[in-house]
Amino acid sequence: MRSELEQVDGGGARLRFALGCVRAALVQPSAQRALGHLGGTAAAVAAVLAAGIVYPGARVLVVALTLVLAALAWLGGRPGLFGPVAGSPAARVIRTAGYAVAVTYLLVAVRDLRGPQYLRPELHIPLSMIMLVLYTTVMLAATARGSAARPAALAYGTAAGVVAGAAGFALIPFERVMPPLADALPGRDLWPALALVGALAAAMFAVARRTGDTAQVFVAVLCAGAVGCAVVSVLGDAAWLLFPERMPSIVPLNAGSPQVRQALSRMEAGDEYVAAIVWGSLLAGVLATMIRPVVRRRTAVLRTLTFAGAALTSLAATAGEQTGAVLSALAAIVLGILTLTTAPRREGTRPSWQRSGLRGDVET
Repeated sequence: MRSELEQVDGGGARLRFALGCVRAALVQPSAQRALGHLGGTAAAVAAVLAAGIVYPGARVLVVALTLVLAALAWLGGRPGLFGPVAGSPAARVIRTAGYAVAVTYLLVAVRDLRGPQYLRPELHIPLSMIMLVLYTTVMLAATARGSAARPAALAYGTAAGVVAGAAGFALIPFERVMPPLADALPGRDLWPALALVGALAAAMFAVARRTGDTAQVFVAVLCAGAVGCAVVSVLGDAAWLLFPERMPSIVPLNAGSPQVRQALSRMEAGDEYVAAIVWGSLLAGVLATMIRPVVRRRTAVLRTLTFAGAALTSLAATAGEQTGAVLSALAAIVLGILTLTTAPRREGTRPSWQRSGLRGDVET
């Protein structure tokens, strides 16, 4: 276009030719995708600003989360660590479901933050937002074309996590102070416990049979654990959103007005579910170390340190050292993401299991 422009004489003709070049560039699919993504992001930010979120700090946090998720979605469509999506149906379904969960979270957060706030929203929002970004990051990397996680491990791990999460939610004390929901079921906690163990065992057996790879079985277990913990946390918070009038009052009657007491009770009752999402984030961090092949020495070292951090977290939690467990979990999560980013996929490469023609589980 530049060389042709030099052959065009006259200011008007050169302007018309330049506008034609711009039009030709804008009708390209890549340009249309970029413009559509930019327009969608701007519309989402405008909707958040116009949604009626009263507290300024909460408005800034939700807008920031919207921009971060939009940036991750953009990277998920470009060649690199997060994209493009792998060709298997499992990867496409999981990525679509991940996007749907992220959008649903934004809608729920906006709904929950509209109107008067009886507690400062910054007290509990940042943790869930950080975990959502972490889950989205790992989800994109796991379903990208260069991922070392096979479709069977992702599919069976995710399905087992959903079942195990629902069963685990029924087994733990409801809202920390009430009997578990399983107490009202026939056989009490027998059937949820069988569902939890059976889902994990079935996923491990199916992945081992399809792939014959112990590492992929480990990936499926990590995926199931991360998804299961997220399901527990989401169900616990959903109870307060859907049935606020039926939730227990934990704080004393002199803690404030009914609205303040309800907000404080919700925060107190969520301790069990906050713990679940922290454990889920730890498993997601460990899963991040398994997504890319270890091709560098520093990547292997970071993976080993991530496993060590996860082990220290378990030991600290068993010993009742809550602060130590949280710090160890945070360190393991950071190391897991560093492990992921130190083994980037070069454009045009595929994992060894794809190059070798092992397609037995691609149709999962």
